[in-house]
Amino acid sequence: MSDDFSFRDIVELAQDVVIVTKATPLEAPGPEIVYVNPAFTQLTGFSATEAVGQNPRILQGKGTSESTCHEIRLALDKKEPIHVAILDYTKDGREYWLDLSIMPLRNAKGELTHFVAIERDVTGQKEMEKRLRELAERDPLTGLYNRRIFFETLDDQWELFQTKHETFSVIEIDIDHFKQFNDQFGHQAGDLVLKHVAGLIQTACRPQDIAARVGGEEFSMLLPGLTAKMALIIAESMRNMVKQASVKYDRHVLQAEISLGISEVMQNDLKDSAILRRADEALYLSKKKGRNQTNII
Repeated sequence: MSDDFSFRDIVELAQDVVIVTKATPLEAPGPEIVYVNPAFTQLTGFSATEAVGQNPRILQGKGTSESTCHEIRLALDKKEPIHVAILDYTKDGREYWLDLSIMPLRNAKGELTHFVAIERDVTGQKEMEKRLRELAERDPLTGLYNRRIFFETLDDQWELFQTKHETFSVIEIDIDHFKQFNDQFGHQAGDLVLKHVAGLIQTACRPQDIAARVGGEEFSMLLPGLTAKMALIIAESMRNMVKQASVKYDRHVLQAEISLGISEVMQNDLKDSAILRRADEALYLSKKKGRNQTNII
């Protein structure tokens, strides 16, 4: 073995984060950190002085997965190595993702004395994965969900209705006279109107709702747990928001209006396409009766 270097020097120069903790106790205030390398300070903003004597929970926050923490704790209890991805936080609150490996360290007698965590910052990779998911799920112009996600979620909601009788409603939305924006002002103006209306639709959504662009100027909303009458309140709020808002394009003020159709799932529906058919019929009725209104079928 060469004696012209030390393993500590290697760890100190490593770009991956290295944290060593005592093996016991695992409960708070343990496991106690006894060593961090400079890469830890560079990534987290905590100095070695601030970290040593603390426990790794100082890096956790509201977005850190409880299930992942539980998985780590089970492995530590069993004195086994574990490899996970986890979201942690820097000293100033910035989120970052880690590829985390924890391994038990034993002394010459085979007794467990410490754990070592080797951590690699994979935030960029996670952000790329998130972006790729969004590209697969989102309409690139409006940012709403795309047609595929809407129909996949509708299928899931239909299964919940079949098994647990959980009601839901669908709102179909169409921008009135949308072609006029493109014909009079050009496609850039039309795109601006689409993004404007989509933003207002998203504003009207609850966290559990799914709003999607399913066609050119056509949007659909899936509202879990709501009857048609309850969905009407959201639909009318949305219609009024669109009617009262405007968007500027060049020297022009563009004013859009929308027509809406609502349908609630029914006990005698044989498949989810029946709900969509009724919602489409209700939307057609809104247009037939003069547009800028909501109807339920």
